[in-house]
Amino acid sequence: MSSKTGMSCQNAMIAAAVDHSIRSEAAVVPTTVKTRALRSRTVIVVAAVALVIFTLTLAGCAGATGSKEIKRDPVVTSPAIVTDGVLKVGVDSTHAPFAGLSKNQLVGIDVDIAKALSLQLGLNIELVDIAGKSADTLLNDKTIDIVMDVEQTGGSVIQGTQVGPYMQSGPALFTTVKSNTLPTVDLKSLTGTKIAAQKDSLSAWSLEELIGKGTADPKENLAQAFENVASGASTYAAADAVVGSYLSVDYEDLSCVKMLGTPIGVYVGVGKDNSALPEPLTTALRTIRDNGELEVILSKWLGRVSAQVVLGSQAVVAQKAGASTSPTLPDGQIDTGDDLPDPTNAGGTQ
Repeated sequence: MSSKTGMSCQNAMIAAAVDHSIRSEAAVVPTTVKTRALRSRTVIVVAAVALVIFTLTLAGCAGATGSKEIKRDPVVTSPAIVTDGVLKVGVDSTHAPFAGLSKNQLVGIDVDIAKALSLQLGLNIELVDIAGKSADTLLNDKTIDIVMDVEQTGGSVIQGTQVGPYMQSGPALFTTVKSNTLPTVDLKSLTGTKIAAQKDSLSAWSLEELIGKGTADPKENLAQAFENVASGASTYAAADAVVGSYLSVDYEDLSCVKMLGTPIGVYVGVGKDNSALPEPLTTALRTIRDNGELEVILSKWLGRVSAQVVLGSQAVVAQKAGASTSPTLPDGQIDTGDDLPDPTNAGGTQ
């Protein structure tokens, strides 16, 4: 186990994180917030770190009901947003590591990204905890301007416009990585290899479907699967890319290295009747992706190697709920947002 350093406004998180599963892939998030931003093996470009620290400092550590008032030049005004000068953002405090509560403050990946977006839009931020509430209702009755952590399918779908994706999730492969370089993994070469995964989980099912029957080495929970890799009993484990990456911070050098199958895009949601906000929001999201802020935020919560997989290479666009994207960007090509690539080759070829 490795010691972890918490960051200001992020000392503890009370939440439960579950690996997307057929039944349940229970993995309780420890109360201490874990980041890899300050680990000695993590090398992040100094300019990018300075940029994101500057962004988050200006955005402030807004709580569930308040906002940090800083004078800015707004890019959008009402009726694109509910209140001039303020971006009201919905996050779910029960869905770590996307969001959680620390000393009654909302913290998490979505919180940091929302703050970066609000700065790009020239707005102060007001965070709203939407746990247990309908995102569509809150968007339509103008309680919030946007909602984080929206997927194209599943329980977090909205009826409005999706902007993104800002990251990707879904079953993924984990292994020990001693550097910050994402290794190439060919799934075909893993035929006959036993890979630890929580039994009856979507990750275990994906292993069986993509690599072959008998690939999954079932464990009672995700912690046991990761312990297998940490002890050297297994070379690989499988888990949800985001939740697994967050929990893997407890295991020295354990990182997400490849998506298993088609990733699930994670988007920012805008109300169905709001036609003015998606365009500037898309521009803001493309900006924090292109200038490195988004990867720095993901690296802070998930680790440098895992962040490269979770970030993916999908173009940032605004689209109505239910739309799909394809194909894949060539290796090394920079995403300009002009096309709709699919990041299924993240971490190497299948």
